[in-house]
Amino acid sequence: MFIAAFGVLIAAIGAVGLIGYLNLTISGYTLYEYWHFIILRPELYFFAGGLLLTALSFLPIPRKMKNKNQSGSVE
Repeated sequence: MFIAAFGVLIAAIGAVGLIGYLNLTISGYTLYEYWHFIILRPELYFFAGGLLLTALSFLPIPRKMKNKNQSGSVE
């Protein structure tokens, strides 16, 4: 659960930065120029990494089950 919360926090930090940089489109950047600018910024990787970390934290982890009958005798 901690990993999921940490992933959401990192994704939120990245998303706030990405939304803030959307103001560049108002100042005359095209979406193409915006994309070329944003791929160099760490906020994009925070956002993607946070989403990935959150998604991976909810995957079930396979665990080995102990055999109840470990004596080897047949019942």
